[in-house]
Amino acid sequence: MRVSDPLFAYLNARIRAIKGQLIPRAQLEDFLRQNDLTRMSNALLNTVYHQEMAEALTRFKGADAIEEAVTRHLMAMAQIVLQRAEERPRELVALVLERWNLNAVKPLLRIRHQGIELGAAAHLLMPGADFPPSLQRRMAAAESMEALIGRLTAWNPRLCGGLAAALPEYTETGRLSVLEDALDRQYFVDSAARLRRSRDENEQLLHFFLQLEIDLINLRLVFVRLRQQRAEPIPPERFLPEGTLPEKTLAQLGAVDNAAVAAELLKRTRYRSFVEELYQFMQTRRFSPVERLFERVLMEELRKLAMLNPLSLAIAMDFAWRKYNEGINIRLIARGLAGHLPTGRVREELVFI
Repeated sequence: MRVSDPLFAYLNARIRAIKGQLIPRAQLEDFLRQNDLTRMSNALLNTVYHQEMAEALTRFKGADAIEEAVTRHLMAMAQIVLQRAEERPRELVALVLERWNLNAVKPLLRIRHQGIELGAAAHLLMPGADFPPSLQRRMAAAESMEALIGRLTAWNPRLCGGLAAALPEYTETGRLSVLEDALDRQYFVDSAARLRRSRDENEQLLHFFLQLEIDLINLRLVFVRLRQQRAEPIPPERFLPEGTLPEKTLAQLGAVDNAAVAAELLKRTRYRSFVEELYQFMQTRRFSPVERLFERVLMEELRKLAMLNPLSLAIAMDFAWRKYNEGINIRLIARGLAGHLPTGRVREELVFI
């Protein structure tokens, strides 16, 4: 499908201009190779992050300052993209950017679930499209899960409204996945269902991308089960609907007892290209790089859509993911340097497209 929408012509021209400000891979590699947080902070003062970095250094230091700057910068870029969109494009771009708010809410739930003190959990906070770090910290200080959900719902009922209905089951079972599932269903499933029958070509592009996200959430569920060596199969209702993977395939994946069989099943799907890497990480029982591998798959698909549809929503989606990924790469490098992690271990979690 090739989409050409004049409403996106102006927005995409502006996005292409700021896209040129993305930090090149070579510079990110330099940050990692130099192994010096002070030099990294100083280098960021000479990039598009300069304003946020300068402000962050007045209140924080080291990796904390870099993470604060990254979060502030990503929020500013999200607002710039929204301000340059008009009419219907703005609504669709806002829905795309809401994804980053979802990413920011889940760590808050995890912090409260695990009872982690805010000081020890600050590095877990993630950038949101319009979710300032100061507000996230106030949310994280909630005295109970019920209080946190109340605050989240008041802040963004469109995204978090389903958490209250899931709270009784969470209270009964103590499973954090109940709340995470409620978030995913409200954002991914409900949005995909609304867009499914649309004849608007940009909405069809967004629907397809939401389907890919749903697929990868379902696959993550499969591989978490394999990593934890659970004997019982995944109940069909645990899988999110509205994805591209057939129910039969999901049922088979949910019942397999080893990663090799799951990899063979995936070879028959659109996700066959990353099966070998996925299997390699599963053999080492290291799941963090797998999360980033899933994100790389999404970005590669977006890159294809953007190349095929240069006058469409795909350009904004591609930039949003590239920019967010840049921020995550910077955060991973900074946190790796602060924790004196081996360079190779940090590098394998970086994603470059």
